[in-house]
Amino acid sequence: MEDNIINDKSLFNIELIQGVSVRGFKESDFSSIQNLYKEEGWMTFINRDKDSLESWKNSSIAIVAVEEEQIVGLVRGFTDGNITTFIAEIIVHRDYRGKGIGKALLDICHQLYPKTRIELLADEEVYEFYTRNKFRKIMGFRKSYEV
Repeated sequence: MEDNIINDKSLFNIELIQGVSVRGFKESDFSSIQNLYKEEGWMTFINRDKDSLESWKNSSIAIVAVEEEQIVGLVRGFTDGNITTFIAEIIVHRDYRGKGIGKALLDICHQLYPKTRIELLADEEVYEFYTRNKFRKIMGFRKSYEV
């Protein structure tokens, strides 16, 4: 979805740290995205790289934070545009955490789809980040199917 609305910079009213910009995903970003997945230990995305690339290309939200052509953050998700926006993945590179990039990525998702609530699954280690950003904890489930 390289020509999606995310590439319309007029939609973004978010301040990021010096030198970091936000834009829509391009297929040429994929190897850098895979590196972030690997650093986080998210091996499903590494082991199923073709499926992972297709998921990025078919997502309604596919945004990267970039510094000097290096991907330092990402968010990917889906929305019905009216009620729910679901964040499938959000990652900020370890060296860039605590600088507002994750919050900015979530704020952009909300700006793009302001009528929707944002839902996501997260590990307990990031609980404080989400509560600080006015998310509330709800119970969730996941089931994976063998491919």
